[in-house]
Amino acid sequence: SWDITDRLKNIQAPTLLINGYYDEATDSVSEPYFREVPHIKWFTFAESSHMPHWEERDRFMEVVSGFLEY
Repeated sequence: SWDITDRLKNIQAPTLLINGYYDEATDSVSEPYFREVPHIKWFTFAESSHMPHWEERDRFMEVVSGFLEY
């Protein structure tokens, strides 16, 4: 029953939320984080499950690099 959703608003660091289209971390699982973390970007990898860093490596590197440059 442990839940930190009420504390997500306290995260002040820019945050990149990622998931894959075929991920067990579905959009409905990820959405509360997106809604509550103040400075967040969300990217869903179209051809990945839970491992976009492996399944879509080139696109993953583009997304992460773009986020870090932002």
